[in-house]
Amino acid sequence: IFRLFSVRKNKQNIKTNPNMTTLRPFTCDDMYKFNNVNLDPLTETYGISFYMQYLAHWPEYFQVAESPSGEIMGYIMGKAEGIGENWHGHVTALTVSPDFRRLGLAATLMSFLEDISEKKRAY
Repeated sequence: IFRLFSVRKNKQNIKTNPNMTTLRPFTCDDMYKFNNVNLDPLTETYGISFYMQYLAHWPEYFQVAESPSGEIMGYIMGKAEGIGENWHGHVTALTVSPDFRRLGLAATLMSFLEDISEKKRAY
């Protein structure tokens, strides 16, 4: 688990403090918490079985960014695939809730997936 940003909502805007957002593995319970992210028209959504397939086969590639209050700010979903020299990490979905954009969360989630892929030699 990584702590990255603290996010506070106030009447005017969202403020950040770089110490308290948590990156953690996606869980089955998160399926009921990420509507704020998936309702964005720029986000591709899938059926529950698709998410569960990724969670079952590539759990280490499925991470969420969570606020101190427990709200899901964004997530990344990926996998490792290919054969031999074509073995590589693949980003299936990367999205951040509109309320939490411009904080560097997508870049942080992407770096996490790159690190996991490196460890698994999926270049």
